Amino acid sequence: MPKSSRKSREDILGLAIPLFAKSGFDGVSIRDVASQIELTPAALYYHFKDKEELYLETVKYAFETKTSAAKELIESSDDPIVNIEGFINWFVDTLNKEKDFQRLLQWVLLDSNPARMQNLVKGVFSDLFMATRKLAERFSPPYDPHMLSISIIGLVLCHFQSQQGRQFLPGNKALHDRPKVISTHILNLLKNGLPAS
Repeated sequence: MPKSSRKSREDILGLAIPLFAKSGFDGVSIRDVASQIELTPAALYYHFKDKEELYLETVKYAFETKTSAAKELIESSDDPIVNIEGFINWFVDTLNKEKDFQRLLQWVLLDSNPARMQNLVKGVFSDLFMATRKLAERFSPPYDPHMLSISIIGLVLCHFQSQQGRQFLPGNKALHDRPKVISTHILNLLKNGLPAS
């Protein structure tokens, strides 16, 4: 048996991440994945019943390998400000360093298939979201914890999702791409809000 045919499920998931990160679910075929990881499509089907399962397991694998530290940071202290600082710093650093993870996350958020999105939310994102929501509850009232959680996540994601286009916007500076600058800006905004007019 050739060495390439003995890839583990984990090997396959790790090698599939860059493919789905580059082209999303619709832009990748089973043949593409099999070719990339030097297996036959039949060997790939031994591990995964179809492309849908391969995609869901790939996203889950990519997410779980990155987010276990985030859950610890969210629950690391009795001070919610310390926890939110840890989470935002982790999220910004992770998106900055892990380009495939960043791109995969963007494709996932753009997925228009409701059933697949529901599976991704239940099987991949719910644990981290619930940890973030618990943290947000510690700031209530006056904030709705669901909306605050989404806002915190969105503030971080938008800086990376808009990176290609915002370089052409008036006032953009190279330093706006530095992780520390992004984290500090978001934390200051969350802690201080906008000044009263």
